[in-house]
Order: sequence, then structure tokens, then C-alpha cells
Amino acid sequence: MGQEFLEDKQWSWDLSQHLLIWWDGVNGADRAMVNHLRFTQDLIRLRWRQPALRSDSVRAFHVHDINRLLAFHRWIEGQGRDVIVVASLNDDTWWNYNIGFPSGGRWLEVFNSDVYDHWVNPIVAGNGGAIDANGSPAHGFPASANIVIPANGMVVFARDQGD
Repeated sequence: MGQEFLEDKQWSWDLSQHLLIWWDGVNGADRAMVNHLRFTQDLIRLRWRQPALRSDSVRAFHVHDINRLLAFHRWIEGQGRDVIVVASLNDDTWWNYNIGFPSGGRWLEVFNSDVYDHWVNPIVAGNGGAIDANGSPAHGFPASANIVIPANGMVVFARDQGD
């Protein structure tokens, strides 16, 4: 318990063990805890705003072991509401990395984990809030775009801001 804000001790009902959650950290005493809690809350909000992230439809369409990248497509069968999630476990930022998209046109960057690095990260590695997927077919999709993928991070693209 407390993983959503980086609690570093096991929690216990037994008060004699002094293993209570350190609430002062979340209330501002520890910036990393505050930033991680914000990150967790925003991921939960993203999941609620983008119904495709709750659907059963998922396809990992790009897995690159050497580059340490994973990209997957989520959608709602019969409705669309497509979402593209790209995650990097690489220590370097990828600039102009070509990723396939299920349709061409404008896609919003609805989540970028790099913004939470020392909230708000003044040098965030991202896509300026949106990309245009007007490139040639890639990864089994009819369109593609060159995107920025932050080091050890994740970006999420959708057609709209969500519900």
C-alpha cells in the first residue's frame, strides 16, 4: 500500500511496528512522492477518459528488443476510439522514431510520462501535443508518423481528448 506515491515501507495495522504511511511526503515534504502521485492519478484519469484503454481489444504491433521499445494499439470494436501507446525502456530518448498508426491525420499526444520528471519538466521530450500521421504504411497500419519517445518513458496518442 502506498505504491502510488512511492511509500518505501511495508504498511502494517500493528502500530508498534511504526510502519505507517508517511503522509507528510505526499503533502509536499518529498517532491518525488508528490510527482509520482500526480503521475499515477493522471494515468487513472487517462484510462477513464479513453475507453479503448479499458477494452479487450489490444494488439502489440511493434516490439523491438534491441531498441527496447514496445508499441500497442487499443480500440473499441465497432466504434474505433483508437489509442496508440508507445513505451521505451531505453536510457536514451528516441527522436523521429517511425511508428505505424491505424489511420492518417492528426493524433493528439494525450499522455507523456516525461512531463512528470521534476514536474513540470521544462525540457520535456515530446511531440508538442500532437502529431500528423501522414507517413507511408508501417507496422501493418496504413499510416505512420515520426515521433519522439522519451527515455524510460511512455507516450499515448488518441484522436480526441476523451470523454
